[in-house]
Amino acid sequence: MGRAAAASVAVLLAVTVAGCAAEGRLGLRVSGCTAPAHEDELLDAYAADPVLAVTPAGARRVRDVVRSHGCHRISREDASNTSVSLSWRSDRDHGEAELRRTFDPAARDAGWRYTEVPDQPPTIDGGGFLSWCRSVRDVPSRLVVRSDPAQRVDVRPSTADRSPSPRWSVASPSGIYLIVYADPTCLAS
Repeated sequence: MGRAAAASVAVLLAVTVAGCAAEGRLGLRVSGCTAPAHEDELLDAYAADPVLAVTPAGARRVRDVVRSHGCHRISREDASNTSVSLSWRSDRDHGEAELRRTFDPAARDAGWRYTEVPDQPPTIDGGGFLSWCRSVRDVPSRLVVRSDPAQRVDVRPSTADRSPSPRWSVASPSGIYLIVYADPTCLAS
């Protein structure tokens, strides 16, 4: 797996873990896994990053910053990552260009270096994915901001011979997700 693909997997895993941490469902510490030294201080530094103070136009914060400690078992194969995350909902979509205009000035001012992720799978039309790297308390770290456009989803159990039904369709609002996490691949980026 390439570095960029690993970064994408790490982002997905970190976002999942952040959700589990918010619900208080993290498992036991994983043997052999090493969280960054002074993890609480690192989480404090992540949570105090000025990028987290940015609010996208027209967006509402879903909840306060979620802090996740690393090395907790979340499945047979996966362990949590040291991270902080934040999310917003919006009544309109925020594409990649708008995310860049919104977050890049604060990220650059805070010392983050924009990094392309060439193996990043395509985003849904109207969405975006941005990534920056820097060292935080001597720990290589990654900042990711991504967005998903509003969508209509048919929630009715369907089969190949049953077409979507507006009666069973629900609106999923636009979402913007920010995560900062320890990522050793940022050293080589």
